Amino acid sequence: MPNQQADSEKVSQFLVENIARLRMRPVDRALLVSRARKEGEETASVAQRFGISASTVRRLEAQLDGAGPGELHALRTGSVNLALHSVISRRVPRSERETIIAAIGQSGIRAQEMDQLLTAIGWASLVELGPSLRDQRTRLIEWACASLADLPKASTFERIQRLASALPSSLPQAESEWAIS
Repeated sequence: MPNQQADSEKVSQFLVENIARLRMRPVDRALLVSRARKEGEETASVAQRFGISASTVRRLEAQLDGAGPGELHALRTGSVNLALHSVISRRVPRSERETIIAAIGQSGIRAQEMDQLLTAIGWASLVELGPSLRDQRTRLIEWACASLADLPKASTFERIQRLASALPSSLPQAESEWAIS
């Protein structure tokens, strides 16, 4: 019996290593790395098996820790990539991530833009105002992402600056009212 178990583990390890070598989507690799860590595999072992650094293993583990079904769905379908999800997971409280990801929708916002947007609007301070303003924060992100998508190409700084100059005193309810003139 011990030999069967050892052989089974060897076959399992062989399959996992071969899968890891295949060209797979970064999100699939990240999810496998996270799962391996959740199952108790050591960081160094995961790093070696997937051909990545131990710090990358720790970063992916932290990024995907507690990711809800909506986040995972957005990652798997490509509506959010790993870089954008990384910004969101670092800057947005876990309880609001799925809502913010849904609000971003298919806006096409890039990770760098999102990071600078969250800084520009003072996201951390807005979160400190409490859960009673969650809907307003979500609408602000929705408006900002939709508006950024409509702006002409320019540097992220210029686009955020243009967005800031168009910030309404109150956010419209209907998406059709969000246009920047």
